[in-house]
Amino acid sequence: MKMKNFNKEDKLIEIIFEDDFIIVINKKNGLLSHCNKKKTNVSVVSLLKKKNIKLYEGEDSLRDGIVHRLDKDTSGLMVLAKNLLSYKSLVSQFHDRKVLKVYIAYCWGIPIPIAGYINKPISNYLNRKKASKDGKYAVTEYKVKKSFSNYFSEIECKILTGRTHQIRVHMQSINCPLIGDQLYSKNRNISESFSNNIRSSLKSFKRQALHAQRLSFVHPKSKKIKSFFIEMPFDMLKLRDELVAEFNFNC
Repeated sequence: MKMKNFNKEDKLIEIIFEDDFIIVINKKNGLLSHCNKKKTNVSVVSLLKKKNIKLYEGEDSLRDGIVHRLDKDTSGLMVLAKNLLSYKSLVSQFHDRKVLKVYIAYCWGIPIPIAGYINKPISNYLNRKKASKDGKYAVTEYKVKKSFSNYFSEIECKILTGRTHQIRVHMQSINCPLIGDQLYSKNRNISESFSNNIRSSLKSFKRQALHAQRLSFVHPKSKKIKSFFIEMPFDMLKLRDELVAEFNFNC
């Protein structure tokens, strides 16, 4: 197993594992998985190519190696393919829902029930997504890991489908949008009863509090299960600690 850190903008990627077939990375928030147009935007793909890491070359060079994506402001684990064998295998595993993807999120409120499935189709709506009966099939499994005086909660989510913004849209649909989400939780009222510290923290958290923490799949060549875990980044750990301090954590 390899561990590498890049410099400057390259610090947006941490290589967790690499062999001749796949590369697993920890993507930091603020980085695109891939670019959609030939602009100067930096992405996971462009940074890996900058380090002369060979990725599977598809029809769109901006998406070389891509078999799944994380939103720009979502952090966590991604796997990319380095050749055709790996690409076909991983795409098939994602399609057949054989890849385990576990996310940690911090959201407003407490979902009721505290564990269950959100089975709501997702469709396009202006420049965002929304839960809609006319949308594409989407299922998210969730459970509350911690609650903070009924104001906020730490949620573990497993996505059984891979729709754009799925967790963000599904949590909003049950009135528990993610803290910091600039699309789906704007204008949330921050109670005057909160301390100045937590009020400031909530206002300054400018990205969705969502982290892809676990990833498990079958290695395309060895056929053995590969499982990875990456701890939450500093901003989410700090948010968690501040919530604990403010609301005297209870389950």
